[in-house]
Amino acid sequence: MSSQHEAATDAPDRASASSAWAPFASRAFVWLWLANAVSALGTWIQNAASAWIMTDLAPSPIMVSLVQAAAQLPVLLLALPAGAIADLMDRRRLLILTNMLMLAASAILAIVAAVGNVDPAMLLLLTILLAVGAALNGPAWAASVPLTVPRQLLAQALVLNSVGFNIARAIGPAIGGLILAASGATAAFAANAASFALVALVVGIFLTFPRKQATNNVPPEPFQSAMRIGLVYALAEPVVRSTLVRSAAFFGCASAIWALLPLYVRQVLGLSSASFGLMMGVIGTGAVLGGLIMPALSRLFPRNNLIFLAGASCGLAMVPLAVVPSAAIAYAALFVFGIGWIVGASNLQATVQLAAAPWVRARALALYQAIFNGAMGIGAILWGWLGDYAGLTGTILAAGLVGCAIALVTRAIQLPAEIDDPSASATTAPPALSIAEEMAPLLHSAQHRLRAAVSYEVDPSDAAAFRVAMADVRLSRYRDGAVAWALSRDVSDPTHWVETFLIRDWHELQRGIERLNLADSEAVIRARSYHLGKELPRVTLLLQHRNT
Repeated sequence: MSSQHEAATDAPDRASASSAWAPFASRAFVWLWLANAVSALGTWIQNAASAWIMTDLAPSPIMVSLVQAAAQLPVLLLALPAGAIADLMDRRRLLILTNMLMLAASAILAIVAAVGNVDPAMLLLLTILLAVGAALNGPAWAASVPLTVPRQLLAQALVLNSVGFNIARAIGPAIGGLILAASGATAAFAANAASFALVALVVGIFLTFPRKQATNNVPPEPFQSAMRIGLVYALAEPVVRSTLVRSAAFFGCASAIWALLPLYVRQVLGLSSASFGLMMGVIGTGAVLGGLIMPALSRLFPRNNLIFLAGASCGLAMVPLAVVPSAAIAYAALFVFGIGWIVGASNLQATVQLAAAPWVRARALALYQAIFNGAMGIGAILWGWLGDYAGLTGTILAAGLVGCAIALVTRAIQLPAEIDDPSASATTAPPALSIAEEMAPLLHSAQHRLRAAVSYEVDPSDAAAFRVAMADVRLSRYRDGAVAWALSRDVSDPTHWVETFLIRDWHELQRGIERLNLADSEAVIRARSYHLGKELPRVTLLLQHRNT
């Protein structure tokens, strides 16, 4: 299975570029785009074959939906470690290794099919192995797109990636259905293996990425710390956090189509694997159209409304599938579903892509992919379970109505129309620290936590406004690596406030200083505006001994 996901435009950035095709001027992006399209083609051939084969091996809603769950849930479990690895490891080498892992898994599946030993357990086991490779590959792949084009062309690059992915989505299932009907499962699985081999060759021969720069001669982040900071960053960055919530709502309901469509085509419509492939292709065709009209939609609607409309469209598209089950109705409804799917999925991923700072982008995208795959996988199990009790049409109707309701409810979780560049440099420098000579060895040993204390003098009449400003400072400290944060007020002097935050060690402090961006400095400036006196707030750095 491929781990590449759709992404699309960000309206403000799009306006700054001269042409929607401008990213193709970058040779690195051309190769990345081609590799993405080839891998996606293999993925959709594999998806169509696996789902249809399960309808032969174990034709029940829960068993068919487990194919999707097996493809999605490993990404949920491994996404954050994979994101940390992608931010710490040489990205090109990681992409080659993960594609070779997926090549091995798909080749084994083809061999097992060739000797006639495929059973439900074997199919699910090898699907899980493919998903493990996809989980390790996904964050590195998604975070590589901004390395191939300048930020002002990133929106166009995401649109083109989306178009390539969905062209593969449009033709891949149809090709998979035809291969399955003409040559059997072995040929379909072998086609997916060939796609991974080609991607590994393209990455190994044609792609190069900038080397990561060391931070003030500080060693790389420890792996566990990198995972913790990635999670804390996503929770402390309001745009990323809100997008993850909206993503869970959107994908959880939309997962019903991907989980139940194979059985719906076979049992409700009474059609063949070729027809199933064509219906998957219709979803892809709708998604391609959605990608092409995205610039026009973005001019008409802000991002928040676009995602609401996408969720409502996907939900409404399921209703006629349940109420009027026929091939003609299914093709029309799935075409609408494809448009809504790409508008929602691409805007959600693009929001995370643009809102996350470069040093943590792979981890933020990993969390997005964890939400995506978790919602799809858990949703597949729940819809499959309901299908066993309520029937296919009843379950699809329920998913559609719930999807419309959730789209309306989650619209209240606002996403901004414009996203500030998180890589913009800070406008203020951190204060210089005076370090006693005898303390330096203890600091540089990285054996002790540090506690920073910042003292403010604030007019009591400004106390409420100061606390509001400090809420943004709190998020900034956590995004840059703080372990804990507190704001305290002196009981003997109501003008005296002390901000304290804990840092893991001296090295983490140095990394945090390098991570400071424009949003961080603006938050500090707003808080400082309430500070009385001409001198800046006093900063004290305290070394915390392990036995205290």
